[in-house]
Amino acid sequence: MFVLLLGMLLLTLAGCAASAANMPTTAPLADAALPPTINNVIEPLDAYYSPDSETKSPLPTPTATPQSGEQLRITIISQIRANVRSGPGTSFDIVAKANPGLTFDVLGRSEDGGWYQVATNVEGITAVDGQSAENGWVAAELVRIAGEGEAPIVAAPAGSSPLFTPELSAKWSVNWQCDSERCQIKQCEAEVDATVNRQPNGGFLPVEHTVTWDDACFSTDSWTFEVNQMTGKERSGEAEQNFLYGYWTGAKPGDPIGVFPFDGNEGIEVYCSGPHSVEIEEGGGWTTIYQGNTCHDVNTGILVYMNYTKRWLYTGDYDGKTYSRAFFGDIEKLEQRLIDANAPLALVVKK
Repeated sequence: MFVLLLGMLLLTLAGCAASAANMPTTAPLADAALPPTINNVIEPLDAYYSPDSETKSPLPTPTATPQSGEQLRITIISQIRANVRSGPGTSFDIVAKANPGLTFDVLGRSEDGGWYQVATNVEGITAVDGQSAENGWVAAELVRIAGEGEAPIVAAPAGSSPLFTPELSAKWSVNWQCDSERCQIKQCEAEVDATVNRQPNGGFLPVEHTVTWDDACFSTDSWTFEVNQMTGKERSGEAEQNFLYGYWTGAKPGDPIGVFPFDGNEGIEVYCSGPHSVEIEEGGGWTTIYQGNTCHDVNTGILVYMNYTKRWLYTGDYDGKTYSRAFFGDIEKLEQRLIDANAPLALVVKK
């Protein structure tokens, strides 16, 4: 079940057979090793330089063509109110609603001809709460155009080229270990592969993540995140409350604080944060605490590095004793590193 996976590799429960039947003496929680800082992973910014080529999206941005002398107009022909958006695509915010039969002056069209830019200062248009604009975009399939000439191509709004394409893919390596006598498996490695598994829907890419463990330590499993093509952010927003979900936090997550060595002499400028902490109720009186750090690419917001330490706490009665969040020294550790991605990462080159 996806929720139990916490968006990532939580199948490690199978490797630690913690139970009240074999509890040792409790240990001070403060003595548990915290996750290592990122200092031994991230290198200084001044050890790298930016390559000549930019790392922004390779998709072309429409360029303006001269305005024609003819004034074109469009009329809404849909049976229900049409959405007027801030840009030429369904990923853009709805800024207004237009009633059927409403007519607009055409300011231009998108490069692919699928959208018309219109002036929104007309009667019969209803602004969406919190939104305002002097112009907007209406899908060509919802309108009838009248007039002579051709609508000029206008420059798309900033950020209108998708950050991610349907060909998006990424891969992470995982190293997991358990420091507990009750763990049947002490160490294991895995890879997480992320690929788009079907066509985008409403501007969101369904990105399937599949984790495969070496030597069949644990079962192979998969889950899907819906990622906004334009912003790079995962749809549910779970990462804001749980850092374990933070695969796709959205473009420009923060200023770079260092460089993650990536491929040969290349590195990725990253924004790092932590230590983060989250508690999960596992059932049977057991609670797990995850504490860790994350680093994300400063251009796309893709997860580049994560580590965490996981500790097991027990609350309940056993053998005449009452325990309250008792820690018995059971610890799991994980490190996850990006090893491949066909996305516009903030790549730099080592000096």
